[in-house]
Amino acid sequence: MKYRVFIDTNVFIFSFEFPDSNSNIIIDLLNNGKIEAVISERVVKEVYSYFRKYHDKVLADTFRKYLYEACKVILARDVQDSMNKYRGQIKEKDLEQLAVVKEFGIKYLIALDRDFEGQEEYRTPKEYVELTCGKGKESKY
Repeated sequence: MKYRVFIDTNVFIFSFEFPDSNSNIIIDLLNNGKIEAVISERVVKEVYSYFRKYHDKVLADTFRKYLYEACKVILARDVQDSMNKYRGQIKEKDLEQLAVVKEFGIKYLIALDRDFEGQEEYRTPKEYVELTCGKGKESKY
């Protein structure tokens, strides 16, 4: 069964920076068509900003292109009502991601972010890998 998951910013970053990670396993699942990834417009901006700041524009542009090709990107304006509904339940920086997950009924929100703790959809990369593939890597990311 192909799961539809929300992948947060840090999974893409950890996958690149730490090739021997649970995050990289998740991106391999995406690249091999085993999962369908949904992300928010904010994730695209955060990933681009990170790679632009810590690497270079060429890599940042490459990642942005990859995100648009590999993932379904949901625009903030398309989840504005849900954002208003969940505002105050989570930090503003994570609101768009939570709104996408809730609005589209996505079963898993994969991230390494304590702010999502308490949300039923939240799984760390390690938890998601163990759930779907068996034993994960030692680290949470």
